[in-house]
Formats: sequence, structure tokens, C-alpha cells
Amino acid sequence: MPVNIGDKPQADFSQPIELMMDCHRRIERFLLALEKIGRTGALDVQHRAALRTALDYFKLAGPRHNEDEEASLFPALAASGDIAATEAVTRMRQLAEEHAEAEKLHHRIDELGEAWLKSGKMIDEDQEEFRRTVESLIRIYTPHIAMEEQDIFPLAARLLRRETLIGIGEQMRSRRAANPGREGSQCSRRRRPGL
Repeated sequence: MPVNIGDKPQADFSQPIELMMDCHRRIERFLLALEKIGRTGALDVQHRAALRTALDYFKLAGPRHNEDEEASLFPALAASGDIAATEAVTRMRQLAEEHAEAEKLHHRIDELGEAWLKSGKMIDEDQEEFRRTVESLIRIYTPHIAMEEQDIFPLAARLLRRETLIGIGEQMRSRRAANPGREGSQCSRRRRPGL
């Protein structure tokens, strides 16, 4: 994703909640890109590159983002022992279920998108399925991201100790150490060993 003048700097692993929110902004932008691509009849060079980038993002970064939340943030919050965190466990379970639902839809988008990239065209029925599937993803992600950013993340920022947040950031870093992402991407540059 290009850097725009005036954009705030992206977070790093010492700010795991902010980094997760940065991931949300990328998810939203890539979903909008997929929505736009789904309305095109044929893939020109620009749409082909955008489709490739979006598919790669959701294939690699999406599952890691889900794991950041499900394996690191949610358990740390639940273990805090605070009554508000205990009450939030049901919402965290719902969020994990939504991750699983979205993952199935992403798998189908990946199949359709890869076939489209390979052939350069898509039959009307597949293109309609592509559009409907992207719409379904947007319907899942919009309230999902809102719940995380309005309820779960502020709760975590309030309840979790700084050392716990640093530990979550280190877990996130280690998930990305083996495969930092597409060569030359912003994520790859930020996630090189030693950063």
C-alpha cells in the first residue's frame, strides 16, 4: 500500500493494539479494492496487480492477524481477571467465530481470483459469485472491526499492563519472522529481523 503524505506513521510491535488497528485499515482498503475489481469486466494491468496484492494479503496477513487476536490479545485480556474482561469473553468468542466464517469466504475469493488471474477473464456466474462473496466479507468485517475497535481494544489498552502488551507485540513479531511478507512491501520492511 502506498504511503500518503499526511498519513500518521504506522505502529510497530511495541504498540500491538495500534498495529492491529493498522491491519484493520489494510483489510478495509483491500476489501474496497476487491469490490472495485469485482465490478470490472476484464483485468487490465492495474486491476491485475491490485487483485494479486489483495489475494496475497488475505492469504498471508489475514490469518496472522486473526492469530494475533485469538492466540495473544484475547487470552491476555481474559486472563486479566477484571470483571469487564470476563464479560467481554462472549464478544471475543463471537469475534473468533466471525474470523472462521470470513476465512471460508476468503478461501473462495482466492479460488475465484486465482482462476481469474490465470485466464484473464471470468464467466458471468463466477464474477457474480466473486461480487457476492466480497459483499459478504464486507458485511462481516464492518461490525466486526467496529466491535474490536470500540469495545475490545480500548478495554485491552485500559486493563493490560505495559509488559503484557510488549509480550503480545513480541508474539506478533515472531509470527512474522519466518515469512515477513511480499518482498518490498511496507510490512516486509517493517518486519525485517531486528525491527
